[in-house]
Amino acid sequence: MAEYNLNMSNILNIQKCLKIKGNDALSFVDSLISNNLDNEKLKPSYLLRPDGKINHWFFTHIKNKEISIYQESNELEKILDSLMKYAIRVECDFLIEKVNYSLIGKIGNSEIKIVDEILDDAVSWEVYEIINEIPSRKIINEGLLPNETKWLDDFVDFEKGCFLGQEQASRIKYRGNPRRVLITNENGLQEMSKI
Repeated sequence: MAEYNLNMSNILNIQKCLKIKGNDALSFVDSLISNNLDNEKLKPSYLLRPDGKINHWFFTHIKNKEISIYQESNELEKILDSLMKYAIRVECDFLIEKVNYSLIGKIGNSEIKIVDEILDDAVSWEVYEIINEIPSRKIINEGLLPNETKWLDDFVDFEKGCFLGQEQASRIKYRGNPRRVLITNENGLQEMSKI
């Protein structure tokens, strides 16, 4: 099994992104995702389920009132399906389009930047999750609260107001402690460990 270390590349190449635009785009997306949208700043975020467990993780970017969501190509379709469940009477256009971008940066240490070209030395989304200790799709499917991850404060803004699953995530953050935490070992395996 391959070993992973924190010195591996923190470059992701992006071939597709989900674009959301329209009169209600900002209020619609902001009411669902766990982090606030900052103009022209790339941020990681979760889309939680109503029970407060993680449904998806991704990067968001807003520019000129157009929201871009970045994640692995096949995961974008699932994110779009999840968003469409709540897109009732909203004036938004949703489009998955081809792009040639790279994301550079490590979560928690520095600002993540977007570059308008494909760069060498990029890692796959799976490797990026492992070296940054972000929950993989397998772990997410087993049911994971944002409080059980390393990057709670980077992915969730508890000051932004309501978002999908916010009540459950806030209750654990302010009134209790998680009973388990996600760990990634040196072999790149993610598992839940009791605290």
